[in-house]
Amino acid sequence: MLDIISHGAITELRLNRPPVNALDHQLLSGLHRAFDEAVAAGTHGIVISGQSGMFSAGVDVPSLLTLDPDGARAYWREFFATAAALATSPVPLAAAITGHSPAGGAVIALMCDWRVMAEGPYKIGLNEVQVGLQVPDCIQL
Repeated sequence: MLDIISHGAITELRLNRPPVNALDHQLLSGLHRAFDEAVAAGTHGIVISGQSGMFSAGVDVPSLLTLDPDGARAYWREFFATAAALATSPVPLAAAITGHSPAGGAVIALMCDWRVMAEGPYKIGLNEVQVGLQVPDCIQL
């Protein structure tokens, strides 16, 4: 689900949940844990990346719809806790956006200090904007 790659003083956290790196509870908690562990180990910087052509399709909605209310609350707590940890990173954080990055994928990228996106016909953005919904305040840092 998550590949942790050392590049000397830099740690790469590569999302690896085919086919689209959808953010289920397990991937989010793994990303959060790996981020915390890299910081605690003294990494000088972190890069979050995905697979070629797909950074992350965002929230795993089909999985989310199977959860009971307690499970859904736990999912959203982890989503926002992970985003908050990234946004307040004590080390430089970069998103290597390797392809499409809608919705929650865009949120993960927005929490990083720097973003670079692969060249190609890829799309990135918050779906809420397209349908006229307000983006949650905690994402609008």
